[in-house]
Amino acid sequence: MTQQVKSELINIKSVMEITTFSRNTVYKLIGKGEFPRQSKVGAGSYWKRKEVEQWLNDLAPATDEQVQLAAEQAANAARKKTH
Repeated sequence: MTQQVKSELINIKSVMEITTFSRNTVYKLIGKGEFPRQSKVGAGSYWKRKEVEQWLNDLAPATDEQVQLAAEQAANAARKKTH
C-alpha cells in the first residue's frame, strides 16, 4: 500500500475520533445506511477519510424551530404514555 493511499484510509479508531461516535454507534449507522460503509483490506476495516469528512460536512445543523418542534413532539409522546 502506498503512503498516499494509507493516508486516505482510516481505521475505526480514527473514525471514532473524527466523529466522536462510539464504535457501536458507527456500526449502527452503517447498518441503517446512514454512514459511509467500510472497505475490508485483509483482516481490517477501513473508511475513506474524505467520505467520513464529507458526511460530517453534509450534516445540517438543526434550526431553532426544528429543535422546538422535536421537543414538543417528545413532550406529547411522553404525555400519551402516561395517560
